[in-house]
Amino acid sequence: MSSIFRRASLGLLTFCALAAGFAASSAIGLVVANGSFQLDQSSVRGTATLFDGNIIETNVSSSQLQLNNGVSLRLAAESRARVYESRLVLEKGMGQLESTNYRIEAASLQVEPDKPGATARVQLTGPKRVVVAARDGDVRVSNSDGVLIARLVSGREMAFEPQESGATVTKVSGILALKDGKFIVVDRVTNVTMQLQGTGLEGEVGKLVEITGTVNSGAPTVAGASQLIDVTSIKRLTKSARAGAGAAGAGAAGATGAGVAAGGLSTGAIVAIVGGVAAAGTLGGLAAERDLPGQGASQPSTSR
Repeated sequence: MSSIFRRASLGLLTFCALAAGFAASSAIGLVVANGSFQLDQSSVRGTATLFDGNIIETNVSSSQLQLNNGVSLRLAAESRARVYESRLVLEKGMGQLESTNYRIEAASLQVEPDKPGATARVQLTGPKRVVVAARDGDVRVSNSDGVLIARLVSGREMAFEPQESGATVTKVSGILALKDGKFIVVDRVTNVTMQLQGTGLEGEVGKLVEITGTVNSGAPTVAGASQLIDVTSIKRLTKSARAGAGAAGAGAAGATGAGVAAGGLSTGAIVAIVGGVAAAGTLGGLAAERDLPGQGASQPSTSR
């Protein structure tokens, strides 16, 4: 009797293992290119089936990814990424996301379109430097903890550099205001709302100020605020700085790929530090380009 039981148990375990292996190998979509590309280091031409965790590396042509859950993505030429059912991890080059409920991760940042119809472009320009562009709609950028660090309106792009691990210093600037009896500032670079607490704020309401502080572990109580900041210093900015705020809002802060200094983003730009990430506007043209590098007019369709 025990022998029969053991054989039955072994058969059940074998069935479960086979079922788990089948589930793990379920296809998640297709990848299509006008040429060859690498899929898990194997050369492929034309079309291939995607599985969770596949590594795609493009050559001279871009590739188009269509997932079974309806998500559409593109990888530019000379790019590499690992694709999952819920996210794409960009390791080199540039990717484009054309769907919500999905994200591109790059250098610990998480990028996703804010609403249907928006398109997010993400480019790695250095080991810790990420450029994000919003096309045809707004785009959200969060840090590795999921904290919102920037909201890009359509047509704008920004450069980001994650700071050293554990950094809690925040540096933002904007018009200090009161909302529901609480102090807030909407950062002029990242377009993110911060709730502030500390001394010396009352006399600066309505003024353009630069705030330096540390992240409070408590949750903000003002609707729409991404973080609660304990203010350590506050400085009123000049009229020329106010004019600079308008330029930053138009994406003209002036940080380019060649303008990265050893200590972070170009000091010629208006830089914010939010959620452990330095951010500045840029005029690199990533948002304006119609096609990605390697994307031809005759890019094949992934429709099935």
